Amino acid sequence: MIIGLTYIVDVATQKQYQHLLQDKTWLANQITLQADENGVYYVETKADISIFNTAYQEVITEKINDLYQTLQPDFENMLLIYNPYGTGSLSYNIYYEATENTTISYTIQCDGYSDFSQTLTDSGGTYQLIGFIAGKTNHVTITETDENQMTKTVTLDIVVPALEHEVDMQLEVTSGDSTESLRDGLYAVLGHDKNEAANIYFYDNEGILRQELILDSYRADRIIFANDCLYYAYSDHEIAKVDDLGQIEQIYTLDDYIMHHDMVYDQDQLVILASENGADTIEDLVITLDLTTGEINKIIDMKNLLPEFYLTAVKPEGGNTYGGEELDWVHLNSLALRGDDIIVSSRELSMIIYIQDAYANPTISYVLTDPSVVEGTTISSFVYQKEGDFVSQAGQHSVIYQEDDTLDEGQYYLIMYNNNYASSATRPTFDWSMYEGTGSYENGTNSYYYQYLIDEDEKTYRLVKSFAVPYSSIVSNVELLDTSSNIVVSSGMDHSFGEYDTDGNLIREFHYTAEQFAYRVFKYPAPNLSSG
Repeated sequence: MIIGLTYIVDVATQKQYQHLLQDKTWLANQITLQADENGVYYVETKADISIFNTAYQEVITEKINDLYQTLQPDFENMLLIYNPYGTGSLSYNIYYEATENTTISYTIQCDGYSDFSQTLTDSGGTYQLIGFIAGKTNHVTITETDENQMTKTVTLDIVVPALEHEVDMQLEVTSGDSTESLRDGLYAVLGHDKNEAANIYFYDNEGILRQELILDSYRADRIIFANDCLYYAYSDHEIAKVDDLGQIEQIYTLDDYIMHHDMVYDQDQLVILASENGADTIEDLVITLDLTTGEINKIIDMKNLLPEFYLTAVKPEGGNTYGGEELDWVHLNSLALRGDDIIVSSRELSMIIYIQDAYANPTISYVLTDPSVVEGTTISSFVYQKEGDFVSQAGQHSVIYQEDDTLDEGQYYLIMYNNNYASSATRPTFDWSMYEGTGSYENGTNSYYYQYLIDEDEKTYRLVKSFAVPYSSIVSNVELLDTSSNIVVSSGMDHSFGEYDTDGNLIREFHYTAEQFAYRVFKYPAPNLSSG
């Protein structure tokens, strides 16, 4: 088989080879690099071995190094390997002996699609090229430029393998009224149809699929770019560290926990929303993962911070959101950091909770919600006063903390995707009358981009920016591309995402095909990391 076309190992096969998966001698005997008639190399294996195995990844590197020593490739006769590490289905790695202080630029052309170009930083003749069109003949022009601006060029025609899953190669694109330009980068569509085709799909500004990162039974919630690598979850309890050539350098296992919805980077650790295996509740914990030692610590249990809401929650008929019997009483769906403080979003309670000293002694500093949510509880004393005439967020996602030097001390912004969805399965008798204009699971007029101005001295919050976006009762997100630039908004249930200017005017909208939805969409630099 060709690694890059089939990745997920069935349980029986995995058990059969489990004792051999760390045996690099055995692995080396299973793996060969085979060239096609055009001289393009592919990884082939005798056994169905998962790519999510660092020993396997190391053997691939050793095979490439051996082949390199045999071929001694130069620029005009470079070694070209399709997706050698199995992590990116629309990528090729090139290897050749390069002089110092050179850069590489390349352009991919394919009939029926716009061109794709990148300039890559100097890495000594070893690069990952992405942006290929699956199942088509791609014409690639690669140019090397030295420090004296002298250039050399090679051209290649490559027939790219088809993808395993049926996903949109070209999205439906609609232009908005804004005259602003789209920002550079690729849109990463996360959680496409949950686990049916839940790899990470990267689309360019024309809506063309340019890369697919391979996962194994999980949607991934975001990609962390740190330490010159990518970190992303490929299963609900395992996170991969991947370098700029697509090699998995390290795998982190979450032991007794499974992750969900969100993770962020903080000083060489990941802060992760999690559930504990075998517990009676789900989606109510925050853990940390030390990226140096692999140590895991549980730092927040929401049952300790909101005990009244936990003790009064009821199990809905038919189970929780996922059909299980665990109590999903708070349903944390995003987190943001402010120093040692953590801001979490609870979809089930339509509540944003600010937790101070989260790593050492977590306590609630304040909450943002309509007073009707906390009426009759001790948490009512922590609610900030709403200033102005607006409806508080309902069922919100992706809360973002944003500083601004022009604001007074103690002031900052919290930005979110306000789903505008009024539902709480574990509080079926709650009166939603204070949430005028909210929608149901199937129907609603609009969701909203919401930006609150928080004043900690006055203990208030005020809606300072809001604009309507396509309605999505669940999932979805907003992203600020920088502090004074465009905004990416994904409305999962609408099967759309768009890029807006700072005034909330649509620049361009993209529609994708899905049986269910995509979970989130972020705009990232190209995932080979070496793009300029």
